Amino acid sequence: METRLMKKQMTAAYQYSYVRLVLNYYTLLETVAEEEPQSQDIAAYLRQLNGLMGDYISGREAQKDLLALRKDITHEVEVLTSFADCFQIYEYILNRMERKFTPSGITSAGEDVFLKKLLEFITGTNDSAVMNGRIKQIIGQLPVRLTKQKFYSLLMEGLSVYIGSPRENLRDMMYTLRTESMVSLPEGMEDGHKEIFEILQQFKHMDYRNMIFEGYEEAAAKLAYASQVLTAESGYYVMIQDLINDLCVLMYARPDAVIDVSEEAFYRSVLSSILAKFNQEDFSITEEEFLDQLTQLEGRQETYYERYLKVEVLKEEEQSADDPDFIRSMNVDRLLSGSSFAELMIPGKEGNTLSGDENTVVDKAFLDQEAEAYIHELDQLFADAPKPVVRAVMAKILSDLPVYFNSIDEIQEYMKGSLSSCLDQAEKETCMELLEELMDYENKLV
Repeated sequence: METRLMKKQMTAAYQYSYVRLVLNYYTLLETVAEEEPQSQDIAAYLRQLNGLMGDYISGREAQKDLLALRKDITHEVEVLTSFADCFQIYEYILNRMERKFTPSGITSAGEDVFLKKLLEFITGTNDSAVMNGRIKQIIGQLPVRLTKQKFYSLLMEGLSVYIGSPRENLRDMMYTLRTESMVSLPEGMEDGHKEIFEILQQFKHMDYRNMIFEGYEEAAAKLAYASQVLTAESGYYVMIQDLINDLCVLMYARPDAVIDVSEEAFYRSVLSSILAKFNQEDFSITEEEFLDQLTQLEGRQETYYERYLKVEVLKEEEQSADDPDFIRSMNVDRLLSGSSFAELMIPGKEGNTLSGDENTVVDKAFLDQEAEAYIHELDQLFADAPKPVVRAVMAKILSDLPVYFNSIDEIQEYMKGSLSSCLDQAEKETCMELLEELMDYENKLV
């Protein structure tokens, strides 16, 4: 790999990540000072992070432990995301039960007017991506009254879009469908999340058909509590992961980065001061304590990031897969891609580049194979699930799929059929209300 190009990339990445590390570490200190994490697991991960921060400041080698911690945090977020996906299914159900206990004034007499409004909302943009996004949002809220046969037919129509595209694209979609439909859940969901796991099990076994108002209120309260816990924990894990990512960039970029000695010494001194606060469990931060240091950092993050964006980064090429410098360069680029949980390349590991099977396009046989496996998994899920859960899962899947309608008339026919086939007036009213809110919100953004 060209030395000059490598030095430019690594220097820009090193400076940007160092500044971001200092700012994010201070933000973490402020967050813990306001409210310490309730989860013992998060507290343990914070101690590991602080230990690795101390190792880096002292110049000790910590690459293996740093990457191991990154892997652990990634798994924790996968678990929390799976919990959130599951509770989203049950939120869908509870939302559609609300009107049974608190009726609204919406009646079926206004359905034709409402459908016209939906259609105008969909076609009220010339941007095809925005239009498709609106169609998917609407499908996700409309009542679902489909036979399994019809549903699987729509599933196949949506997936057929991937014929002719790389297999990796289809696999990404299948991963999304499996995780968001509760078909594929990560191992260890109960570990460290016993209370939330027990709430999830209760939702799985609720009698939604015969639920009374008190049961609905209790379920809604549990859902709100679970959402609050998941949001709080996810926030901590993302903060920790972003700090790990910045440390990883420094680790990968350090051998080639060119930086002023006094500049690096300044960053280290601020990190050391923050680390000392953590180690002493001294969370009494005065307004002036870090004011001078933080003021000196103003504008640097933006400047260094703009500089990094201007650097030419080599593209992934099969022949570069075993080049350690190339792997470092690619990992730095992935760490700064904006995706906190991007997969990193590992020297000697197969699959470091898009080659072989990953470049093979999807044909009908491969699509049928992938779809049939997923349909079999859905059959198993649906066999033991109550009807409201089946409908909620179907709605989620249909909203995840690429838009499969060939014309506006097809969309209109689907929406009309969805509303007219729903004989549960409370559910229909809720769906219409949610779609009204969606349209009002989107129109305010325009």
